[in-house]
Amino acid sequence: MKRNVMNIVNFVRGSEPRGPMDLYTPVEKQIKTNRKYGLKSTFLLQYDAMQREDFRKLFLSNAADDIELGVWFENCRELIESIGLKWEGREGYDWDWYVNPGFLMAYTNEEREKIVDAVFLKFKEIFGKYPQVAGSWILDAYSMNYMCEKYGMKAFCNCREQWAVDAYSLWGGYINGGYYASKKNMLCPSQTEENKISAPMFRMLTIDPIYGYDCRKYNDKFENGFNCWTLEPVWKEGQEPDIIKWMFNEYYRNPKVSYAHGTTGQENSFGWENFGKGYVLQAEILYALQKEGVVAVETLGESGERFKEEYKENPPYTLSAMTDWCGNDYKTTWYNSKHYRADLFKRGDALLFRGINKFDENYEERYLTKPCKEWCARYDNLPVLDTRLWSKNGKDCYLEFNKKVDDISIRETGNNSFIADITWADKKKGKVVFEEDFIKIVGDVGLSLRFGDCGDDIEYFLDGNVFNFKHNGFNYSVRVDAKIEKSGEVFVLSPENDEIIINF
Repeated sequence: MKRNVMNIVNFVRGSEPRGPMDLYTPVEKQIKTNRKYGLKSTFLLQYDAMQREDFRKLFLSNAADDIELGVWFENCRELIESIGLKWEGREGYDWDWYVNPGFLMAYTNEEREKIVDAVFLKFKEIFGKYPQVAGSWILDAYSMNYMCEKYGMKAFCNCREQWAVDAYSLWGGYINGGYYASKKNMLCPSQTEENKISAPMFRMLTIDPIYGYDCRKYNDKFENGFNCWTLEPVWKEGQEPDIIKWMFNEYYRNPKVSYAHGTTGQENSFGWENFGKGYVLQAEILYALQKEGVVAVETLGESGERFKEEYKENPPYTLSAMTDWCGNDYKTTWYNSKHYRADLFKRGDALLFRGINKFDENYEERYLTKPCKEWCARYDNLPVLDTRLWSKNGKDCYLEFNKKVDDISIRETGNNSFIADITWADKKKGKVVFEEDFIKIVGDVGLSLRFGDCGDDIEYFLDGNVFNFKHNGFNYSVRVDAKIEKSGEVFVLSPENDEIIINF
């Protein structure tokens, strides 16, 4: 049986400038809850939390193999001033959730090294050794590689996919699970050993595979702004028993390649009164699943070590949902490999690809060599299709099958390929085969491709059977083995010998 893994990652802030908050009780409760249900967990400490005597005593008195400690990178005034820099946070903010100055990429590479060293030295001063796991809402490739080369890291974690939430967008990476990042782009999986950051990055917070991609478009189940479609215990989806069980079933009981991985947990600054209910409920469900042998709850470091043992290069990773907790008759399957990411989505009797991104380890993140001086930051990969960002101003973006669908089912073949079997409304059969470097559509059915209103996000043109793109100054291409005709703004892809192949 392929491995099913869950990490409980809680990160600990030492101050909360946005209002009075009991930051200690949530951490104490998390430790007690995890221990009650026999669940291993990881706590990542911000620099200002390490400065607090109550947190130091709490973690030192609870030191045991079931609790892993690491560091959380959100900069605070004490940290920045300790390395001789001026704190540029807003007035009254001793830590600031704006990217500049709150995150590593807001600083030069030399300053990033000094920040990392200060945090690691403080951690060693308190706990007697350097941390081997680290996380943040957004990390950067330079700092990750520096930590690996100097301190020998086991694992990293960062935020799930999100667009324009808080001060940062992470868009077009592995939808979930772990990957070795490129030394040039922390969101891009490496394709070669020489460009590989040596410790894996894991995506946090267990994204809803159906509603997490385009949350505003497909679901109005919860009113007044649902916020985040993840297992994060403070939000409604992370507090509803039926949705939590649905999420675990879809993550861990569906066919998959490689392994299944999820992350839950919560920062202390949301307050136990706001997330405690969901946190305890998830712990109860995880306890039962672990006892049943469905999932292993590990520390982040354990998952990183095992990942390194089992995978020398980036493995394919799938995430699927074959039922819909909201009753909208949606199904989805995500395939991620070191070459691309794609999402096949069933919406009623329509079948389409919602998003496709190409991965190229030479595509540099925006802040690789220069600091981000804006309040917000963007990390991404090379877009081929984006039905969320490019469907606007009355123009829809799509890559849709020209036939109504009855149903789809999924299976894996044991050799890293993944198959979606299709039954069309006319009862004929077809399939979509995901391989590591191409997608093959089998059957007598075509597709319609429209880029919608992509604005200045990409430039594109068709040269024979090759779509050429330019995004953020980077040129790339995708070859489509099919007959291609253009009708207005729509490209019609027709099969040759009952096949359409999209090559990455």
